[in-house]
Amino acid sequence: MASNFGNPTANQVASASVFCPVGSWAALRAGTANIASRQWIMIQPQARATIRLALRFVNKNSDGTFTAPTSAAHPDFKIPSDGPLFQLPLGADVTLYGRAVQNGGTSGGIKVIVSEFS
Repeated sequence: MASNFGNPTANQVASASVFCPVGSWAALRAGTANIASRQWIMIQPQARATIRLALRFVNKNSDGTFTAPTSAAHPDFKIPSDGPLFQLPLGADVTLYGRAVQNGGTSGGIKVIVSEFS
């Protein structure tokens, strides 16, 4: 990211919609891999108030790949699906994974809008 009077400004941005099911984790990124030199990520869950988005951060493996989580979302951060935008300073060596978590009612998952900035 370039600097604009000390404030970071994006040189590249990629955005996508990612579906996060109830039963498994999905990588929250705009493509098949994190954009190179990513420094910031913005997410916005979009669903009814009866479902939340669990978040888990995963470091890059020594071979350059990421291992998707397989466990339940009990120890993870959970954010409301009808809330504001969430902005995180997150480099390309960390992937953010999301998973839908029931908060009453039933649902097949949650849609998350993801933007990555470098």
